[in-house]
Amino acid sequence: MPTIISHALSVMLLFVLTVSCGAGWHQPGVVGPGTLPTRQQVQVWQHETVLRWHAVQVTADSITGIPFVQPIDCERCRVAVPRASVDSLRVGNPVAGFWKSVGLGAAGVVALGVIICSKGCAPD
Repeated sequence: MPTIISHALSVMLLFVLTVSCGAGWHQPGVVGPGTLPTRQQVQVWQHETVLRWHAVQVTADSITGIPFVQPIDCERCRVAVPRASVDSLRVGNPVAGFWKSVGLGAAGVVALGVIICSKGCAPD
């Protein structure tokens, strides 16, 4: 029975560590007029709605960007919202978060395999 509990705790720990490698969404400092890095993913929050863009440009009165599912060079896809209607902006990198999660998950599986094999799966 203790083996089942330790196995369950190991799986739960691995799950918690994997989930913790998120996109790193955070609110930047004061965002003044200008252009954010082209591939920077930005969440634009309006009331309870979130828009996810890249190729974001900020002006004194509006924020424009290209929806994340569209190519960066799709200028006809660019949308704008009045800056006054934006509650907040968050920037992040979900792709990096995904690869961190994959790496951490793989390392956890290897570590678990080493632990299990060191307990007795090696041939005599």
